[in-house]
Amino acid sequence: MPPIDQARIDHLSRLMDERWTREFREIRSLLGTLEDERRRAAFAPHAAGASDEALLALLADIDDPLIQQNLQDVRDIAGARRRIGDGSYGLCLACGDDIAYERLLAYPTAKRCIECQRAHERRKAAPGAAPGN
Repeated sequence: MPPIDQARIDHLSRLMDERWTREFREIRSLLGTLEDERRRAAFAPHAAGASDEALLALLADIDDPLIQQNLQDVRDIAGARRRIGDGSYGLCLACGDDIAYERLLAYPTAKRCIECQRAHERRKAAPGAAPGN
């Protein structure tokens, strides 16, 4: 398969930009529903006007699974943007082969081709496996 062309990268980048916006909208919404009144009082005033990057730093220690999932999604987008910048976007981090465009359309932040992703997930699911990406 030929390397991913610039038009496709631009399209996928726009999809990631839209997802980035949705994720931060969701994070800000979730902050308003924090159960702990002290946490809400501490974070809400800062979250409303914070830049996306400042909000990431502010929320790193919040122990809320939905917020943490959204933060991981944002980190994945940031990683994909770095790979676009260094020219490695669309290449599997495990084997170096191209990641299928169809996979990138479904999951624009994919780091691995489908075969390597399946192997990665099997390793993660194995008894005694260490958590991580």
